[in-house]
Amino acid sequence: MRVKEIIRSKRFRFLGALASAGLIGVFLGAVGSGELQGAERPPSEKVAPPAPLPAPGIPLGMETFQGIAQRDDAAVVNISTSKVIHEVRTENPFFQFFGPGGAPSVTPWGHQGGETLTQRSLGSGFIVDDKGYILTNRHVVDDADEVTVTLTNGHHYKAKTVGQDTRTDIALLQIEPHEALQPLPFGDSSTTRVGEWVMAIGNPFGLGGNSVTVGVVSFKGRPLDLATRGTPIEMLQTDAAINPGNSGGPLINARGEVVGINTLIMTGGAQQYSGVGFAVPINVAREILPQLRETGHVVRGWLGVQIQDVDEDLAKTLKMKEAHGAIVSDVTAGSPADEAGLKPGDVVVALDGQPMEDGSDLSRHVASKGPDAKVALEILHDGSRKTVRATLGTFPDGTAAVGGASGTDHGYLGIAAQTLTPDLAQSLGIPPDTRGVAVVGVEPGGRADAAGLRERDVIVSVDGQPVTDTASLEAAVDRAHSEELMRLRVRRGNGYIFIVVRAS
Repeated sequence: MRVKEIIRSKRFRFLGALASAGLIGVFLGAVGSGELQGAERPPSEKVAPPAPLPAPGIPLGMETFQGIAQRDDAAVVNISTSKVIHEVRTENPFFQFFGPGGAPSVTPWGHQGGETLTQRSLGSGFIVDDKGYILTNRHVVDDADEVTVTLTNGHHYKAKTVGQDTRTDIALLQIEPHEALQPLPFGDSSTTRVGEWVMAIGNPFGLGGNSVTVGVVSFKGRPLDLATRGTPIEMLQTDAAINPGNSGGPLINARGEVVGINTLIMTGGAQQYSGVGFAVPINVAREILPQLRETGHVVRGWLGVQIQDVDEDLAKTLKMKEAHGAIVSDVTAGSPADEAGLKPGDVVVALDGQPMEDGSDLSRHVASKGPDAKVALEILHDGSRKTVRATLGTFPDGTAAVGGASGTDHGYLGIAAQTLTPDLAQSLGIPPDTRGVAVVGVEPGGRADAAGLRERDVIVSVDGQPVTDTASLEAAVDRAHSEELMRLRVRRGNGYIFIVVRAS
């Protein structure tokens, strides 16, 4: 039995609701499609040889970006995905289901479905070596049944997802090409400067064929949560236009090097570009690329706290002379932080003797250490400075799966699930102290689907054994799946029901 644990940032969770309310939101830039078919370059079309790229320190000329577009275009690919949706259920006429790439499909009021629907979306990616590896955003390919990569010459290849990382929203794909590939060189995003010219290449709105936009890096180090709350990525902000379908494409400097992966945009409620886009720095991808190739996921250290920056007002209330460090707003029960004695209100000012300027600083340093690493945290507790020691756990990256006998991608039960947290419980409309595992996806035709398990259900026990997190669900199902029947106690809304799952 395998259950994929999916963790989504509260900040970006309900994009459709934000848009319908006319509020400023963040849109993950892949586009649902299936109707727009892109025009392919005619075989007879002649492509002029690319102009030489400028060396570092050489001023930009009128032909600089023409040369970059001609040189790098062939390395940027179109990614199309499809997913079969069966018996879409909803009791709310305004509910939107966001599938692979964030493509919405609206279900009418009271519809109980029964038919099979195919959900399609489009995004972008870029080739990183001649072996067929391609980087893109995780949200472009997440949960897709089929992924197709199209090169600029019109050649199509089925792609497999080699690895995914929820925290950075990065995915690594691989194709088996029958032709020579042109990879893109990586730059050094740490040396990228505000005001530096950059170009975004991708396939917006599924129009077909790559298009380019040019702008500048407008801010560097913008901390945004892409997945788990409290673990921000310091993003590159740009005014180079990024639209739905550009997700996963490269942000390229004036030397033709990738400095970022275009990931999301701020919107004014219309889910389209409004002048502010964000890219994951390429150094972040470079750091995790070996783990994605070798194991398919990224293992990081985990402390188990929710944190925020200490601003001037907070510093005053804490009697701190300067605003620095990360204040602990919550501690996960049973986490390394809990075992070390950290409490809400503590301020982490140093880790292993290195000063922590803010929450992003602490998150980055903890994530860079492996599980079981021993760290010394210097904290301010009730105005007193002291040192506590913790042994880090494993960061719940959202791609960990619960194994099982069937060997299918969706696991033995055929569900995707997430350990229930107070925030998630609140979003489900149930008491925040509820313990269990929330069902966030059901495989069409799987055991859970046949038994009647639904999204938003909360599994609280298996054959009478309490379930408090995905690990305990794994253990309970492993014990029970050899039996003909498996009894699940499920919280649905304000009540509880029992659901019996058949082994075959």
